[in-house]
Amino acid sequence: MSAPKVVLVAGASSGIGQAAAEMLAERGHTVFGTSRDPARVKGKGVTPVRLELGDDVSAHRCVSEVADRAGHIDAMVYSAGYFVAGAVEETPAALALAQLEAYLVGAHRLVRAVLPIMRDVGEGRLILMSSSAAVAPIPFHAVYSASKAALEHYAEALRYEVEPLGIDVSCVQGTGVRTAAAANARLTEPVIGAYEPNRTRVIDRFIRDQNEGPSPDTIAAAIVRAVETYRPRARYRVGMTAKTLPLLRGLLPSTVFRRLLARSFGYRA
Repeated sequence: MSAPKVVLVAGASSGIGQAAAEMLAERGHTVFGTSRDPARVKGKGVTPVRLELGDDVSAHRCVSEVADRAGHIDAMVYSAGYFVAGAVEETPAALALAQLEAYLVGAHRLVRAVLPIMRDVGEGRLILMSSSAAVAPIPFHAVYSASKAALEHYAEALRYEVEPLGIDVSCVQGTGVRTAAAANARLTEPVIGAYEPNRTRVIDRFIRDQNEGPSPDTIAAAIVRAVETYRPRARYRVGMTAKTLPLLRGLLPSTVFRRLLARSFGYRA
């Protein structure tokens, strides 16, 4: 194991963020976990910090508080947000923007706040929670899939900029795991009947995968590896599905790949 690090985990009150924060703390790292309501951060050994992801001032205040208390920040993990589900036609622009705010702009705010601290010491880790939806967009989850794809491209471009400064950027891709994501989902409305029954069938399958999936510990373990390893990878794909989807997309004709993916979610043309 590497020397203990100071790690800021955004979204540590539930799901993957909570699992990662607790696992990092158990391994001896100094962990600060964020939430809009710090009282919800209950992981053993995790110090709660208030963060409102939609507010620049809050992001800078959060990072400054952690740096003041710990002296520096070695790694930042972004695992916050929620998903939007529904047909594109049902999705108002405000909700689409809110989805991008949750996964892309929120991450951007925290990255901008923490980069000066990492630049000053010439090292750091930025670990962003992505999804296999960035590789294989999911029917009736268009703005969710787009936001994760945007985050992946953001991370790739950022990597060019900060590698010479000693800062590493990693994305972690996974599929459905058992978290509170389904309970926090934002479903579009009003529902347009023309998209049924596929709309309900696909969304129900996606939510079931969240409710009945494996523990978030497997993804948390990948985040721990990205924090601790000497040379972190640009991308960590967790689980067989996450590892095989990019290969299938590269090997299969697009019509065949789309058909297989759609069927996996219960979609019927």
